[in-house]
Amino acid sequence: MKVAHPIPYQGSKRHLAAQILTFFPDDATRLLEPFAGSAAVALAGLHHKKVASVVLNDANSALMALWAAIIDHPDEIAAQYRALWIQQQGQERAFYDTIRAEFNRTHHPDHFLYLLARCVKASVRYNAQGEFNQSPDNRRKGAQPDTMRDQIAHASRLLINRTSLHNLDYRDVLDMAVQSDIVYLDPPYQGVSKSRDPRYQASITFEGFARTLHTLNERGISYIVSYDGRTDAKIYGARLPAELDLAHIELEAGRSSQATLLGRRAHTFESLYLSPALMSRLGKDMHVAPHTLPRQLQLFESP
Repeated sequence: MKVAHPIPYQGSKRHLAAQILTFFPDDATRLLEPFAGSAAVALAGLHHKKVASVVLNDANSALMALWAAIIDHPDEIAAQYRALWIQQQGQERAFYDTIRAEFNRTHHPDHFLYLLARCVKASVRYNAQGEFNQSPDNRRKGAQPDTMRDQIAHASRLLINRTSLHNLDYRDVLDMAVQSDIVYLDPPYQGVSKSRDPRYQASITFEGFARTLHTLNERGISYIVSYDGRTDAKIYGARLPAELDLAHIELEAGRSSQATLLGRRAHTFESLYLSPALMSRLGKDMHVAPHTLPRQLQLFESP
């Protein structure tokens, strides 16, 4: 079976996870993901036996409650999703609005899973009052119940008794890291990090994040960061500071969907940054020539 992916989530590294795993050291036994999201890297790491246990954290409390339900009560959450999926038939838009309002009142995990399966681009968005306000994708009814059940069951088998779940500030989770761990950080893109991220209540600043990485370097922690990218010659977001002494790797992420919609051919690349401690463990001296680019764009800015 392919790697489980029960939670659809914008920015998921599902399709890049196998490439990211190639930078895991052979002696790592535990993975920490402070920005867990869909936990694609953790699921892949366990599936391919690259690590024996994982620490999953996210600032979104509803998301972590959903992960707890998937891990501990897979049959129940799968049955609840099936019931919601069936109930929506013939009234998909109105039913979505009803479940969204109910979720904002109760934060039930099955409601959140249904909303994620149906919302536009699987993109979590909240308003200033902290209410989920993303619209439905009216072309989609969400994953078929049987497919969702299988994905949930596989994820539960991978994660149960191997996972520690948290709903903390990412820096508090990083305090748990030890030198034998591998840490994967996939913070919100810089294009949504200059103000309050609509996925969360708190912002993550470039400067604060860089300081956190500097502290990890001082502690000798092995980490990988996904943080910026480019579409052909256009960079999205600023590179992490050179003084952090990180190895910079680019992963091809496929054709740009936005460019395709505009009738152009363009390929997107996502950056990985590898810490000095990790490079030492890997025993590699990687060098990637810097790209000379005409200008930088904030992610999601129109060219």
